[in-house]
Amino acid sequence: MKSLNIGKITIENIVETIGLHKPDFLFPDLKKYQLEEQFNWLIPNFIDSETKNLIMVFQSYVIKTKNTIILVDTCVGNDKSRINRPFWHKQKTPYLEKLNDLGLNPGDIDYVMCTHLHADHVGWNTKLENNQWVPTFPNAKYIFSKKEYEFWSNEININKEINHGSFQDSVLPVIENGKYELVSSNFAIEDYLYFEAAPGHTPGNLIINLFSENNRAVLCGDTIHHAVQLSYPEISSRFCEDPFESSITRKKLLNNICNTGTIILPAHFPKVGTIETNKKGFYLNY
Repeated sequence: MKSLNIGKITIENIVETIGLHKPDFLFPDLKKYQLEEQFNWLIPNFIDSETKNLIMVFQSYVIKTKNTIILVDTCVGNDKSRINRPFWHKQKTPYLEKLNDLGLNPGDIDYVMCTHLHADHVGWNTKLENNQWVPTFPNAKYIFSKKEYEFWSNEININKEINHGSFQDSVLPVIENGKYELVSSNFAIEDYLYFEAAPGHTPGNLIINLFSENNRAVLCGDTIHHAVQLSYPEISSRFCEDPFESSITRKKLLNNICNTGTIILPAHFPKVGTIETNKKGFYLNY
């Protein structure tokens, strides 16, 4: 992704990895013919032309303002034990080197924000140091949704297979360090950033809105997993805690920002742009 300017705010990204996912695995309710009907605009940027698998990017967004550096969603992380997800298991990626390429060191980050607490959004919250998990960004305040934290810290949910132990190795060490804040969905920083509740994918899932000089951007995490959901917003991924509520939230978001010039930055899209409409529904203009 090229550097984006939203008024006086700059947004850049750090790509940890890019993977291919089978459509029927990620979206069990998506019919083969529905996917094929979208090939004309999804190939090659969102669907691999050879395998017809979905292209998924695992990335963080870096928000730069005059006085503040914010890191949003910290991917999978290095050295994390994810036995049931071989693609993630004990990764060794140059994530921090890519942060350096943006002219930043871990100590430069003022805030780390997670749209939700799934394993691929919290991994670089911590790093392995002397066989212990410690916060990767020593000067940052980590911002978590209070509702999201309470859901995953519940004894029923803390060991759910979907999170592969990430709450224990990528969230709790931050809590133990003490430099964090559990916030409600109306959290804001000055007049340029505010959160918005986006339940469904997870109970405390959040959208991050940015405003500057009459320009707007929306970092929507996994509210939209893949571009095919623009054509079929009623279809949710297998990873959504409440698929129906997820679809309601997704439709609300798309209706809110379509044809407004708002830049949308989902967590796993290889391209970002604006949401426009035609006779067939929503599409991404990039």
